[in-house]
Amino acid sequence: MILYNLLIFSFGFWNVFKKNKSLSPIFGLGFLAALVLSILGIFNSPHAMDEKILQSVAVLLGIGVLGYILIALSKNKLAQIGAIIMAAIGFNMYISNPHTPIDPSIKLDLEAELLIRLDHEDKNILVEELQSLSFVSDIQLLLSPEDAKSTKLDDYIKLNIKDKFDINFAIAQINEISGIEWIEPNEILQLEVLKTKAPKTKTDLENSVNDPLSGQQWNMKVLDMGSYYELFKSNKYKPQKTAKLFILDSGVNAKHEDLRSNFMSHASHDRSSNESDSHGHGTHCAGVASAITNNGIGIASMNPGSEWVTVSSVKVMNNFGFGTQARIIEGIIEAVDAGADVISMSLGGKSSQLKEEAYYDAIDYADNHGVIIVAAAGNNAGDAAEIIPANSNKIITVTALDKQLKKAQFSNYITNTNYGIAAPGVSIMSPWKGGRYAAFDGTSMATPHVSGLVAVMRSLDPSITTKKAYNILNKTGVKTKDVGLTGNMIQPTAAIKAIR
Repeated sequence: MILYNLLIFSFGFWNVFKKNKSLSPIFGLGFLAALVLSILGIFNSPHAMDEKILQSVAVLLGIGVLGYILIALSKNKLAQIGAIIMAAIGFNMYISNPHTPIDPSIKLDLEAELLIRLDHEDKNILVEELQSLSFVSDIQLLLSPEDAKSTKLDDYIKLNIKDKFDINFAIAQINEISGIEWIEPNEILQLEVLKTKAPKTKTDLENSVNDPLSGQQWNMKVLDMGSYYELFKSNKYKPQKTAKLFILDSGVNAKHEDLRSNFMSHASHDRSSNESDSHGHGTHCAGVASAITNNGIGIASMNPGSEWVTVSSVKVMNNFGFGTQARIIEGIIEAVDAGADVISMSLGGKSSQLKEEAYYDAIDYADNHGVIIVAAAGNNAGDAAEIIPANSNKIITVTALDKQLKKAQFSNYITNTNYGIAAPGVSIMSPWKGGRYAAFDGTSMATPHVSGLVAVMRSLDPSITTKKAYNILNKTGVKTKDVGLTGNMIQPTAAIKAIR
């Protein structure tokens, strides 16, 4: 949407000031740049392709007509002033309501389609005014953070629109109310499960640990985990604290044989839900990060022992692998307030708005409380910068590598993210639902390698920040065969040594 506005404004100003040798080239180049970016945006989007092409053709034809009108009036000073005023009004309208129509293909929570941030001072009055609207069915408050004074998260509500009422019309009506600071769709996200076969080749991990499935963990071999485990056997490295790693996912099977003695409960409105996992995705991620190593059961993980890292769970995705944006945001709040050191998020979705304010406010809340968030780059074989929360500049974003240490075919690339790093994400063996074990592909599987390691780093140095942790991972990592797309691959032994 903003590119279309830039196209119109730059083309108009280009014609108005075409005789000005200083301004004409600037607006001309601005128009051409916006045109190229718009065309690239059309054909790089996998969603609503036909609709976007038709919309774009209509916009470009409109620009052409506008251009001819402006050229015809270019000698009329009043017309020039009028064109500038109209452009300013149009831009102001965009600033006041920067919402593109919601793509019909986007799935929304039918119990709360919108997330709305209200002016703090008038919050109660605004809630009453919203409740009086004929199309509003229900209003709920977003989970209130303990440190509400430090964040705007306490000013969000979840709003339910009556069935069959046009949501875009509802947004336009709500946006006219003074005190409404932001509106965004409460989208439904889905976990991606890419099941695969576990590798049959043996590794040399059996010489370092006694976990029977470690021979199928090719991922641990390329990370040189044998040397990693030896570091902690030497007693040269001692934890300064036990780091708390929170898995935000489909829950975690707290009774799984390879997790139960390392799992830590926390106070929650739905504790039993957090500690079960009928889907299996969350349990798998928890196992990669923090299964009990060297216990003669299952697999080895990034966690050298429960004195280093404990694992906890916040269930934000249901048993079918679906979850709402609002619930994920509430999960971040719950984890931060429960004392998380690291949050692992093997989930995400296409970024459909210019800004997802609620998501970013939640990430800011975690960052301001010293919590490191690690998130999956996504499995769209595209740009992780188009995925939320992977595109936040305050989290570590993880892409997946295959066995040849190239970017996995399905994995998004992290070139345009702030803290991009790589880890194995193909044929990853880990605990699964029903007490079983299974191998899966995905950036979901790559992510807990990093979050588990970062939790150990936080245990060794409780003051470590997201930026410092990433800088260590990046500096000590090794180049992959697609390093421009993946960033460096983590090297756990070197990362731990770099902290001392």
